[in-house]
Amino acid sequence: MVIMPVFNEQASVRKVVREFFEEVQNWTERFVFLAINDGSTDGTLTILERLRAQFGERFEIHDRPNRGHGQSCVEGYQIAAGRGIPWVLQIDSDGQCDPQYFFRFWRLREKADVIYGLRTRRDDGWRRVVASMVLRAYILVLFRTVCLDSNVPYRLMRTDLIAPYLPKIPGDFSLANIGLAILLKNDPKLRHAYVPFHFRERYGGEPSVKFSLFGRKAIDLYRDIQQMLAR
Repeated sequence: MVIMPVFNEQASVRKVVREFFEEVQNWTERFVFLAINDGSTDGTLTILERLRAQFGERFEIHDRPNRGHGQSCVEGYQIAAGRGIPWVLQIDSDGQCDPQYFFRFWRLREKADVIYGLRTRRDDGWRRVVASMVLRAYILVLFRTVCLDSNVPYRLMRTDLIAPYLPKIPGDFSLANIGLAILLKNDPKLRHAYVPFHFRERYGGEPSVKFSLFGRKAIDLYRDIQQMLAR
């Protein structure tokens, strides 16, 4: 299952869905593309409905009130687990995850349980690069966990192995993918792998988290991780 959270991405979502749909079906016909509309207020939902008419039953829309990107991902993982779907591929809807790297994830699936993208080239500006470096050090120092790119929005994971960790993530944990990465990294039984990739410019729109809010997000992240680890 391809899981794509969407919030106010009318400028990019059509192109992202089309290019990923084409690339994934080059490697497997057995997939469902799940777009999770996280309370978009622009024309995103209308575009998704047109895409559903184009792609048919393999393209699904889950429409929900806004709860944030991380919780949208968690809900998508839960849906996949409930259906017994063996793998989940999480991508973002802004065009920064390049589908040409998908086959590198796919060919590693027999050797690893959790396969993360590793943003070795980035077009989203030096501030975001610095923020990722700070996040890596933050997690290492405070939680003694080595996560190379814990918030990367490009990852392929075995659903049955991540499912037991999903209930541990608080329902108000906004950066839930970071929390999940920490939980998975601390499980010595899981096999991890990384795919270096080029993180592109957005196709359009604005990031949902402004750089000016990163300090506040760091405080919230510490609280949320502490709460999660205490469960």
